[in-house]
Amino acid sequence: VRIGTPIGQLIDAAGGLPDDTQKIVSGGPMMGKAVVSTDIPTTKGCSGILLIQNREAERKEMSPCIRCAKCVAVCPMGLEPNLLAKLSDFADWEKSEKEHVMDCIECGSCSYTCPAHRPLLDFIRLGKNKVGNIIRNRSVKK
Repeated sequence: VRIGTPIGQLIDAAGGLPDDTQKIVSGGPMMGKAVVSTDIPTTKGCSGILLIQNREAERKEMSPCIRCAKCVAVCPMGLEPNLLAKLSDFADWEKSEKEHVMDCIECGSCSYTCPAHRPLLDFIRLGKNKVGNIIRNRSVKK
């Protein structure tokens, strides 16, 4: 499709929005981002549009980390997603930067493999946002 085509137009061309759709994701199932409106245009990096049903979109209840290290084993960047999520949860941005939170490619593998249903990627994205702002402010002051 042409860049800039509204997502809603693509959904209509594919048969319309099913009644039981709870979430619309722009991009793939792992790295895609949920969109709030079908009026959003497609972009160069948009690889697809996912319509997720109610039963599939609901998150399972998060439980405490059981230290299984599945997230660590699956991380393509060699990071410790469980640690980065914990640091973000406790707003320890300095340590998050030292633990290379900015190296995360946001693939979502850690959240997908977590048996405790922890939203690790959500915590890491928050950490990347905060640490990124700190880094930018540091370079502006110089």
